[in-house]
Amino acid sequence: MLLTSQKWHCGIDEEFTSPDALFEVLLKKHGINTEEERRDFLTEQGATLYDPFLFNDMRKAVDLICDAISSHKKILVYGDYDCDGVTATSILVRYFRSHDCDVTYIVPNREEHGYGLTRNILEDVLQKDPYLVITVDCGITNIDTVAELKERGIKVIVSDHHNVQDELPAADAVICAKRKDNTYPFVDLCGAGVALKIVQAMGTDRRFPVNKDVWRQAIELAGIATIADLVGVVDENRTIIKKAFISMRNPSNPGIRAMNEILLEKGSRKLDETFISFNFVPRVNAAGRLYDSSEALKLFLEDDEEEVVKAAEALGRQNDERKQIEAGVYEEAVKQIEDERRPDEWSLANTKGPIVAYAGNWHQGVLGIVAGRLASTFRRSAIVFTTDSIDPSNVKGSGRAYGEYDLFAALGRVSDKIINYGGHKKAAGITLRKADLLEFMKALEEDAKEHPCASEGEDELEITAKLGFNIIGFDTYEKINCFKPYGIGNKKPVFETEELVVVNVNDMTEGAHIRLDLAPADGSTAETISAVGFGMGIYTKILKPGDVIDIAYTMNEYTYKGKTSISLYLEDLKIRSTGGFLWDKPEIAEDLYRSGMELEQIAKLAKTTPAEGLIPSKVEYLACYQIAKNVCNGDTSYADTPLLARLITAESGVKVTPFKVARSLEVFSEAKLVKLGVLSSLRVCIRFLKTEGKTDLKKSAVYMRLLEHG
Repeated sequence: MLLTSQKWHCGIDEEFTSPDALFEVLLKKHGINTEEERRDFLTEQGATLYDPFLFNDMRKAVDLICDAISSHKKILVYGDYDCDGVTATSILVRYFRSHDCDVTYIVPNREEHGYGLTRNILEDVLQKDPYLVITVDCGITNIDTVAELKERGIKVIVSDHHNVQDELPAADAVICAKRKDNTYPFVDLCGAGVALKIVQAMGTDRRFPVNKDVWRQAIELAGIATIADLVGVVDENRTIIKKAFISMRNPSNPGIRAMNEILLEKGSRKLDETFISFNFVPRVNAAGRLYDSSEALKLFLEDDEEEVVKAAEALGRQNDERKQIEAGVYEEAVKQIEDERRPDEWSLANTKGPIVAYAGNWHQGVLGIVAGRLASTFRRSAIVFTTDSIDPSNVKGSGRAYGEYDLFAALGRVSDKIINYGGHKKAAGITLRKADLLEFMKALEEDAKEHPCASEGEDELEITAKLGFNIIGFDTYEKINCFKPYGIGNKKPVFETEELVVVNVNDMTEGAHIRLDLAPADGSTAETISAVGFGMGIYTKILKPGDVIDIAYTMNEYTYKGKTSISLYLEDLKIRSTGGFLWDKPEIAEDLYRSGMELEQIAKLAKTTPAEGLIPSKVEYLACYQIAKNVCNGDTSYADTPLLARLITAESGVKVTPFKVARSLEVFSEAKLVKLGVLSSLRVCIRFLKTEGKTDLKKSAVYMRLLEHG
C-alpha cells in the first residue's frame, strides 16, 4: 500500500484566470525574456545548433576522419548496446557509407563483453584491422584499452557524454563536454547527440559534405536517443528533439518509418516524447538487453523495406520476452526487499540510502529497468545487482535515482568499495567484488546519512502555477504545449486548483485507479471536469461525493469515440479538513508528543480531553489494526497518518484522529504485531508480522503511558 501525499511548493502566488497571462509568466520562468529568445524557444524548428568546432579536439577529429576517407583506410565505429549507443553507431555508419568508405562497426554483447571498450572485446577490434577507431557513447573511462590501441599504431577518436572520472584517455581526439577543460557551451548531450555534432562538423568542413538524407536521419536518430537516455530536455537537446519530430512526420530513416507505421497504426498514439519513451525506445533497447543489438542496428542501417519490417517485428518479440523476464526479476526483488527475515538494519523502515537487491541468477539486461520500477514503487533510489557473467567473483549492478538524489555523486564518495562505475546523476552502472557487497551497502547507507536528500522519506511536488477552474480547457492546453517537448530539466507543468467538490467517485481497472468528476465548490458553474489518478485506487475508499479537495495535476487530452476532451492526470490531492487542531495541524501535535510534552498540554491546544482526542480506545485500537492490516495485505507499506486515519474511519465507521493512529501503531510495534519505521512527523513504514494467539497490549510502554492519562 502506498497512501502518501506530497509537500506542494508553488513558486507563483497568484491564481491565474487567463491563459495568456499564464503563458507570459511561464516564458519568464523558463528564462525567456528577449524577443530573440522568445523566437528561438517557440519556433517549431528550435534554435540554431551550436558550432561543433567549439568542442575540444573537434578539428583534430575532422582532420583524422578526412585523412581516413581520402586515403580509403578502414574506419571502425565502436558503440554501445543501448538505444543511445545503437543510434550513435548508426549515425556515423550512415554518414561513412554515403561516401563509400571502408567502414565497419562493433557493438558489444552485454553478457559477454560488458559495457565500453573493454579488454574482453579488444581482440575483436584488432581482428578488424582498422586504421581509425571512433567510439560513440563510450570510451571516456577506457584508459588502458585506448592506450593499447595507440601502442599498436591505431588512430583513436573517443566521443562520449559520460562523466570523466580521473583522467582522459590518450586518444588522438576526445570529444566529450564532460572533460574538465571543456570549451563547448552545452554539456548534456547524449552519445548520439555527440555523434550528430561530428557529422555536423564534417558538413561544416565541406571536404566530405553531408547530404540532406544523411543529415535528416542523423537528426531523427539523435532525437530518439536524447529522449531515451535521461539527459536534460533543455538548450540544444530540446532543439535536436524538435527538429527530429519535424523530420519524423515523414521519416527519412526506413527503420523509424517502419516502427512508426507498426506502433502508430491504430491512431490512438501521437508522435511525441511519450510515444518515443514508452513504445519506441523499449523495443530498441530490448535487443541489447537480452541478446545482441543486431536487430536494432539492422532496423536503423538497413534500406531494404522487407528486412526493416522483419527487424521491427523481431524487436517487438524481443521486447515481449524482456517484459516477462523483467516482471519475474522485479517480483523476486520486491519479495527480497519485503522479506520479514531481511535483517532489521536493511529494512525499508531503518535505511535512508538506496534500496539494494541482489540475486546471482538475474538477467543483467533488465537490472536497470527493475531498479527504476523499485525506485518508483518504494519512492527510494534503488540498485539491483547480479553475478557478473564475465567474472563470477564480481557483481554487476544498475542503479536509478529517485527524486533529486545524485546517484553518480554518491558512488563517487564510496568509490573505494567499487571496481568500476559510470553514468550520471539519474542512472549508473556499477561493478564490485561480490565479497565487498555488504561493505558497499554499509558505505552507501552511511553516505546517505551524511548527505541527506529531500527525496528520501519526504516527497516534494513542484507546482508550476495555480489555475482557476475557469481556464482548465483547450486554450490553456494549447498554450502550455508550446513548452514541449517535456523531460528532465523541462518537466511537464503541474498545476494546482483549489476548493473543488467531488461530484462522482469511480474506480478503474478493478480498483487500481480512480476517476473523479469535479466542480468548483463555490457553485460558480455546474460544469464538471474529469480527473484520473493512476495508482491512486485506494482513494475510492476515502473520498465520497461532497468532499472538498485541492488537486495537483497535469493537463492532457483524451479522445473517445471520436470526441476529444481535456482530462486531468492527478499527481496528488489534499482533502480539505474542518476537524480542528488534530486534523489541521497533525504534524505539530506529533512533534510536541515526541518532544515529551504531556498529553494534557497537547489536549489543551487541541481543545479536547486526552481520552477523547489523543488516547485510543479498545474499539479504536481494534479498528486501526484490522483496517490497516487488511489494506497493507502483507506488504511493506508507506502511509501518512492523516490519510490512514481517514481510511480507517471510512472503512470501519470508527472515527480516529491521525494522532490516535500514530499511537496505535507505536503500541502494535512494541507488541511485535508490526514492524514500524517512522520516516517523518506524519509518514510511517509498516509491515504486519505473523503472530500466534492473542497479544497483550499492556506490555507496551506506550500503551501504559497513554493509559495513565486515560
